[in-house]
Amino acid sequence: MKKVIAALLILLLCLPAYAEDEVHKIGVIVYNTADEEVLGFKEYLKGYIEENFEMVRFVYSYSINSAEQEMNFIQAACDQGVEGFMSFVTYDLPNEVALCQQNGAYYLLASGTVSAEDFEAVQDNPSFLGAFGPGQPFEFQAGADIARYFIREKVGTRFFVLSGGAALGNEMHYQRTLGILDTLASAYGASFPLTRDEIARTDKPITVETDRVTVTVCPGYLRLDDVLNTARETFEAGSYDAVLSVLPPLDAVDFIGRTPLGVVDSYNTRNLQLVTEGVLKVVVGKYNSIVGPAFALMLNAVTGYAEDFRENGRAVKVIQGFWTSDSAEDYNEKYALSTSAAMNAYNFDDLSKVIRIYNPDADLNALCALAEACSYRAVQARRAAM
Repeated sequence: MKKVIAALLILLLCLPAYAEDEVHKIGVIVYNTADEEVLGFKEYLKGYIEENFEMVRFVYSYSINSAEQEMNFIQAACDQGVEGFMSFVTYDLPNEVALCQQNGAYYLLASGTVSAEDFEAVQDNPSFLGAFGPGQPFEFQAGADIARYFIREKVGTRFFVLSGGAALGNEMHYQRTLGILDTLASAYGASFPLTRDEIARTDKPITVETDRVTVTVCPGYLRLDDVLNTARETFEAGSYDAVLSVLPPLDAVDFIGRTPLGVVDSYNTRNLQLVTEGVLKVVVGKYNSIVGPAFALMLNAVTGYAEDFRENGRAVKVIQGFWTSDSAEDYNEKYALSTSAAMNAYNFDDLSKVIRIYNPDADLNALCALAEACSYRAVQARRAAM
């Protein structure tokens, strides 16, 4: 026993100790500090990454609700020594990246989807590292998948769709809503009186009705009281067979009641509760540690290797899809892997292999390959090899 304790003490003495001026501060820009997905990412970044990568400290934003707020946070954080930003929300990507460049900082979309036009506008800027996320095809598919579930289950033909920020320039929510509308129209052979783009981008509740299917689309961020109240009034004024939400339903679950629900969200505790209660029928979502490879890219940049992790001098776009569960058993299995500290989908060993300060042979191809190996099956195989 004494030998074991002595060995542990020697190991602790050998671990590097980082002075304050050696710590790399990384800003994290979030849209809602109370959101379950945001909290899950924070648990991983603050609870796991900081503990295992001792030279890193994350500086979190408040809830960012506008371009002005994001710009203010970026500047304030840079003034405090933040070297790069992992962002989960963007309102004005070109200006956000330009501000980072002025301050000698990096900007990375850590998990999300932006339009091709916005990405192309900044892909040559050396301060923009790139984007990790589902991308437009997978965002569209996520909406289509929850629609297909209810079609397959023959729940009925009256659907209530919460479209989130689709009308406000949120590309993720727009593509998910389009996926829902396209799938419903195709499955029921329906021709809506408006184009699917017009329906998806509506900035007020709208109902489109055919002789085969009826769809009500209710836009806005449910964390805002006026949006939540409008959604409640709209829902209670109709009669629906299923609710399809492209964002976390939050307090909307109170008025949805026992109406079958499908969401594009994340594997989190709140959804676990709803799945267990039998209300939430299908989940298409991200998991806590999916942001691990994005962190690895940022750490490579702030430690001096940014140029080595670009694609022909340009920012990278890395596609990471969702997990899907349409049963309580499946959700529980995936939730366990999403939240496990001992069995993280992306752990220290995985990430250190693609970070240059740990592995001199680390390169962009290996980092992208690791990021794209994000499916549940790929993660299971990686953990089984431990």
